This record gives sequence, C-alpha cells and structure tokens, in this order.
Amino acid sequence: MIKEFVSKKAKNQLEHYIQDEDKAWAEDIDGETRVYLIKDKSGKIALFFSVKCGLLIGENIRYKLTEDERQFVDILVEAKMENNEKAREDYYDAGWSLYKERIDVLFEIADKRVESKIEAKATGQAENWKVEKCVSAIELRHLCKNEKCEVPEEVGIPLGFGLFWEKIVPILLEITKQVGCKYIYLFAADRTEEFEVSNVKKLVRYYKNAFKFYECDEDNLIIVKPDYDMDCYGLIQEVSKLEKNRDAVWHEFSDV
Repeated sequence: MIKEFVSKKAKNQLEHYIQDEDKAWAEDIDGETRVYLIKDKSGKIALFFSVKCGLLIGENIRYKLTEDERQFVDILVEAKMENNEKAREDYYDAGWSLYKERIDVLFEIADKRVESKIEAKATGQAENWKVEKCVSAIELRHLCKNEKCEVPEEVGIPLGFGLFWEKIVPILLEITKQVGCKYIYLFAADRTEEFEVSNVKKLVRYYKNAFKFYECDEDNLIIVKPDYDMDCYGLIQEVSKLEKNRDAVWHEFSDV
C-alpha cells in the first residue's frame, strides 16, 4: 500500500519519508511523531500527515535587532563580562549618536544576556537560551497527497482541502482537549525556485487561502526551524480559530 504512494512534485522528499523504514515508521514507533494515513474506500492511501508536539517563541518586538544592533550588543556583553564600566559609558555615548533612544533597549538586551551567562557559570550548567516567552503549539509536520488518488468528479472540492478540514482538524482539536495548545504550525515544503506574482510561492498561498494559516510575525512569534525544514516556509494558526475557520471556508462550497 505504501509503495504505491506517489508524490513527485518539485524537490519533494515526502514520498521517500513515508516509504523509508528508518523515517516515518521508526519515528512513530519511538513516539517522536505520530503518522496518520487517510485511505479511500478501496484501501488506497489518499493522503498522509504526521503530528508532533512543538513550541513557538514569543518575541518582544522591541528586541528585534538589525545586524548592526546585534554586533553592538555583542560588544556591550563582552565589555560587561570584563567589568569594563568605563568602556560601557563610552559605548553608551557612541551608541546614542547611532541609535538615539533605541540605545536603552540595546543596553537592556545586553544586561539580560550577561545575567544569563553569569547564572550559567554560577550553577555549572551550560548557558540556557532565554526567550521572552514560550508558546505551546502542535506541529503538523508532514502533509502530502497521493498523486495517484483519483477524486470522483461529483465530489467537487480539492482533495487536500476536504481532508484537512474534515479529517485532520478534528484530530487536532481532539488533541487540544487533552493538552494545552495555543497554535498549530507547519512548514510548507514548497522548494520550487520560482515565485508567483506578489513574491509568494504557490503552496504557501494555498495554505493561507485554503487552510487559513498566516505569517508568524503577525503575532510576533518565531518558529524554531530544524535543518530538516530549512528550505520550507513556516506558517501558523490559532487553535481557538480552527472551528470558526472551518465553518467559514465551507461557505465557499455551500452549493456542493
């Protein structure tokens, strides 16, 4: 059944993931990821997806740094760790000419980083990565349609659209009844080299329009992206809006 699954879109490795014993099934057995198969009446796989626990990072917009600001903060941290207060005063004066009122924010960031380094040294632990806040989330890690699955004409809706809202979303909502979770997120595996009009890739636009995902920075959030998803595009959606969005999208197909 699995060997008959086909996905040959541009640079897409999801077919390999589902068919490799050391990938999907090893991760499922180990409990790292839960892999789901959605089958049609004949038993053929129509779509597979996987779910795992994840985490988003809340970002204080004041702390979003440019490359120049990041380098300046690194210098401040080094001066503070060397207890060079005179240098700090000089840097404040010099920084004011470059960053104006923003200089106080840069010094605040530097002081927080120094506190983290001192704390790590005192406890004998590796330095922790401190963030503004951690936000609970579920990662919809893989979402891939079988290109060999034929949808009857009378269905009248895209296969992925229907299965996402009627099969995947209910599972996600059931999970969130048992464990606290604010967001769902995914990485759009769109590795095509060409962008469409408005500089948005086709798959990303589809996830936004059909599945109602949106950009992370709209909520001042950051997705921690592993190497596996480095070429992919991160999008999020609030769990509290899933049911409302589900009802809304079906109005577009109310005549089906």
